[in-house]
Amino acid sequence: MDQVWRLRHFLAAAELGSLQAAARQLNTSQPALTKSLRELENFLGSALFERSSRGVVLTQAGQVLLSRAREIEAQWDGALIDLNATRDGARGELHIGVGPTYEAAFMPRVLSVLSGEFPNLRLTVRTGVGSVLLPKLVLGEIGLYIGGLRSATDKPLEGLAEIPLYEQLNRIVAAADDPLAACPQVPVAALAGRAWVQLSYDTMALDHLDRMFAAAGVAPPRSTVATHSLSLALDLVRNEGFLTSLPEPLLHPRLASGLSALQVPGYHWSIMTGITYRNSIRASRPFLRLAEILVAAVRGYGLAGKGN
Repeated sequence: MDQVWRLRHFLAAAELGSLQAAARQLNTSQPALTKSLRELENFLGSALFERSSRGVVLTQAGQVLLSRAREIEAQWDGALIDLNATRDGARGELHIGVGPTYEAAFMPRVLSVLSGEFPNLRLTVRTGVGSVLLPKLVLGEIGLYIGGLRSATDKPLEGLAEIPLYEQLNRIVAAADDPLAACPQVPVAALAGRAWVQLSYDTMALDHLDRMFAAAGVAPPRSTVATHSLSLALDLVRNEGFLTSLPEPLLHPRLASGLSALQVPGYHWSIMTGITYRNSIRASRPFLRLAEILVAAVRGYGLAGKGN
């Protein structure tokens, strides 16, 4: 049993690269952490770290242990959650990765309900795009990722499974009182002379916009603002006359009053979205409940049947 807690010590040191930082995160002393790691190395018969004045680096044996240790931690947390849920509320941790659209549209409600039903469960949420968070899912740093799913041509990832939820349309957007919003169809040439704000993490939208302008033989807009901030982008569109591209759920009145999707021939694309998760958490009660709450939230946006 001691080795389970020592695996937590090992994971903290491996991820932070510093015994001092790991001890601080674990709320223990550095000598106690050092002793715990030495005992784990003695138990395994292998050195796990190379130590220096600059911190610690994993040895080859440490690299081998890392992914397994994360899997063991996830399974142990799942067992603790399920065993305690029948007594006084689930305990343990659930590490979640969330894409930008799900973060803004669905996760506040999901997290509110889930934390209310499992008050002793610690929920850790990382936000970002799939290209950043899916590798962390593969490594076991998070237990699930909610966002875009792999394409049909992508190779399945070992140890992971998916729950498709809906097919996400993407639209070109202006302020509701913009003259373009009244047009039955907006020619691509009318978009080129306008100022644009682009969500810099949405590389797929940027690629589709480039292809749209190229196919129409129109030079792309010269006046653009690139930002990671959704709130800044929405403000520029609503109040400053900018155009942008947004996933359809972000046009829901709760999030984006004062905006209008434009009808632009040549700009129609979508991606399948949903939950990608580690097989080790598939039977955990909080994960199953999270999936139920998320499905209900998606249906509440009128997206039921679009991919699920």
